[in-house]
Amino acid sequence: MAYPGLMLSKALFSVSIDRYRVLTTSEGSYSKLPSDVSYFVRELCINVDSQILNVTFTPSSKISGSYAFFNKIEIVSMPSNLYIREDAPLPLIGQPSSYVMDNSTALELMYRINIGGELIPQPEDTGMFRLWTSDADYFVSDEAETSIIQSDVEIKSSSLGPAFAAPVQVYASARTVQGGSASNYSSRWSFPVDFGFYYLVRLHFCEISRRIQSEGQRVFRVYISNQSAEEHADIFHWSHGAGIPIFRDYIVNFSRPGDGIKYLSIATASDYGSYEGEGPILNGLEIFKLSDHFNNLAGNYPFGVRNSHLNVSDSKDHSSDDRVFTGVAYVLGWSVLVMNILFCFSLVVSNFKGHREKLKQGQSSNNCRIFSVAEIKSATNNFADTLLIGTGGFGMVYKGTIDGGTINVAIKRANPSSHQGFKEFQTEISMLSELRHSHLVSLIGYSMEDKEMILVYDYMARGTLRDHLYKSQKPPLPWKQRLKICIGAARGLHYLHTGAKGVIIHRDIKSTNILLDDKWVAKVSDFGLSKAGSSSLTQSKTKTHVSTMVKGTFGYLDPEYYRRQKLTEKSDVYSFGVVLFEILCARPAVLPMGEIEEEEEYEKASLAEWALHCCQMGTIEREIDPYLEGKIDPECFRIFTDIAKKCLAEKGIERPSMGDVLCNLELAMQKQNAADLLVEMGTKEAKMKLNGEACIEIEEGQCISSYNSN
Repeated sequence: MAYPGLMLSKALFSVSIDRYRVLTTSEGSYSKLPSDVSYFVRELCINVDSQILNVTFTPSSKISGSYAFFNKIEIVSMPSNLYIREDAPLPLIGQPSSYVMDNSTALELMYRINIGGELIPQPEDTGMFRLWTSDADYFVSDEAETSIIQSDVEIKSSSLGPAFAAPVQVYASARTVQGGSASNYSSRWSFPVDFGFYYLVRLHFCEISRRIQSEGQRVFRVYISNQSAEEHADIFHWSHGAGIPIFRDYIVNFSRPGDGIKYLSIATASDYGSYEGEGPILNGLEIFKLSDHFNNLAGNYPFGVRNSHLNVSDSKDHSSDDRVFTGVAYVLGWSVLVMNILFCFSLVVSNFKGHREKLKQGQSSNNCRIFSVAEIKSATNNFADTLLIGTGGFGMVYKGTIDGGTINVAIKRANPSSHQGFKEFQTEISMLSELRHSHLVSLIGYSMEDKEMILVYDYMARGTLRDHLYKSQKPPLPWKQRLKICIGAARGLHYLHTGAKGVIIHRDIKSTNILLDDKWVAKVSDFGLSKAGSSSLTQSKTKTHVSTMVKGTFGYLDPEYYRRQKLTEKSDVYSFGVVLFEILCARPAVLPMGEIEEEEEYEKASLAEWALHCCQMGTIEREIDPYLEGKIDPECFRIFTDIAKKCLAEKGIERPSMGDVLCNLELAMQKQNAADLLVEMGTKEAKMKLNGEACIEIEEGQCISSYNSN
C-alpha cells in the first residue's frame, strides 16, 4: 500500500507498547538502512497481565511535519513458558554466574534460523505464526568442509521442552562438519546486533543419525562470541535418545553502550574424543534482544542491523521513489495470569532505494570506569580487614583509594557464588551508569576479572543513616539535621520516580541504604533490587504496576506488594514512611526478639504498625527519640507525622507521591526554621524579618517553596 505525497524522511516517531519503548527513528535512521531492504519486520514478546494493551505511536515533536505510520497489527496467543522460564537460571557466556529472566523482560526477535534447511513460512510453524529463515546468509565456511544432513530417524515429541518450541522441519535437518577425531574443523555463523543490550541465544539440537546409538558417539564443543558455551556437547546424552528435540538457552552480554554494531558469532567444533566421522551438528537457532532495566528495546538501528560483509538479501525487491513507501505491523501474544496472553509485536516498515551509508563499527562507551582486579587489590591493600567498612547479602564493602591515593572510594566485593548477587550486580551497573543526581550515590566503575564482581562508588564519609540513629557511639543528630537528610533522600527518590528515564522503583529503601557524605548530604544507595516500572500516578485503567517476585527488607516491605506481588513506586513510599518514623523515634523498623522482654511489648515489634497505632491514639509524641524532646516545633511535628502516617496507608493508591512527601517535608523545615528564628531573635523582630518570606505556592499538585536546603 502506497502513500504518495509523504516523505519517508519525515517519518520520525517512536513506538511504545505499554511501558516498553520498542522503536525510535531519527533523521539518520534511513541513511543507515541497507539498500537491499525494502521492508522491515519488528517482532517482540511482551508479557501482558491485564485486558488492555496500549500500543502508542508518537511523532517527533522536534521536527515540523513529522508523522508515524503502520499498516497491520496481529495477535497470536503463545504459551507463557515458551521463551521465559523464571525457574531456570541461564548461563551467562564468559561469566562465572547465571542470568535470571522474569516476566518483566521483553524480548525482540533478531534472528530465527532453520540451520541447513529451507525457509519455513508462518503457516507451517507450530501454531505460533513464526517465520524461520535459511542460514545461508549468515553461515561462514571457515574453510571447513561442511554439509547438510537430513534425518534418517523419526522426530519424536519430547518432554524436555514444549512441543511448539520449533516445527519438525527445523529438527529434521542440520549442518555438520566433515571430519573425524583427528580434525578440529568448525562451523560458524555470524549475526550483527546492537550494542547496549543482553541477548538470549537459543540453540536447537536433535540427533538425526541412526548411526548414533549411545552417549559419547557424537561429542563436540559450542562457542558463542568466541567464548566457550559447551565443552562437551552430547545431544544423545541430553535428550536420552535419537530423534528427540532439545534446546539450550544462553545469555550474551553486549550491554556496554555504543553507537555501532557488534557481531554475535556461534560456532560448533569437533571434539578430539568424538566418534570417528561424526562431526558437530546444529539444527536451528533463535536470537532475542532483551529489554534493559529502563524497559527499552530501541537500539541505534531501528530498521535492523545488517552485516555489510554478509549477503543478506532475503527481502523481496519493493522499489519505489522517494515519496512512496509501505508498512506492515503485527503483534503476537501469549497468556498469563487472568487473560493468559503475552503479546509479541512486529512492525514492518518499508524502505525505498536511494543513497545509503555503510554501517560503521562504533566504539563502546560507558559512564563507568573498568578497573582491573590488580587495581582493586592495590586500592584496598589486598582487601585488608582493617579497611572493611560494611557487609551485606551482596558481599563486603571496603574503603579504598584510587588514582595514586588521591580519591577515596567505597569498594563492594560480591560473593561470586551467589546467582542473585550477580543479578544485583548487573542491575546496579545498568541503573547507576545511567543515573546522575546529587542525592543518588555515584558509581565510579566496576571490575569483572577472575570471577570477581566488584563495584566502586564515591566514598560516603559519614556512613549510613542508621549509624547515627541508634545502637551507635556517635552523637545523636539534631532535629534539623535529620529533616535535611529526609529532604535529601526524598529528592533522590522523587527523581527516580519522575525525573529519570521512566519510573524506577528502588524496592529496598531503608536507613542503611541512605548514605551520608562528609557534608551530611543524603544519598540513596544500593540499586541491586531496583526495577523499572509503570507509574501509578495516572488515573487511567491501564496497567500501573510490575508483576514481580517479592523482594525487599522485612519491616520496610509494602504489605500490599507482599500480598499481591504488584510493585509500584508507592511501595518505595511505604518504605520511606518507615524510615521517617525510624528517624523520629530512633528505633529499628523491627525490634529483635531478644529486646522484647514483656508480652505487651510484642505489639511494638513492628515500627510501622506501632507508629500508626500511636498516631491514631494521639500518643506518637511519647515515642520520639528522647534527645528530641522539646526541640521540635509543634506545627513542624504535626506536618512531619501526618505525611509519614500517609506513607504507611494500607493501599498504595491512598499513599502520597514522593513529590507530595518532599513538599511536606520542606514545609515542615520551613515551620521549624521560622520557630527557631522566633526564639533566637525575639517574637517582634523575627515577625518583621519573616514578613514576605517562607511563602508556599501550590501549582498543579506541586509544591514550590522558597526554602533552600543549603
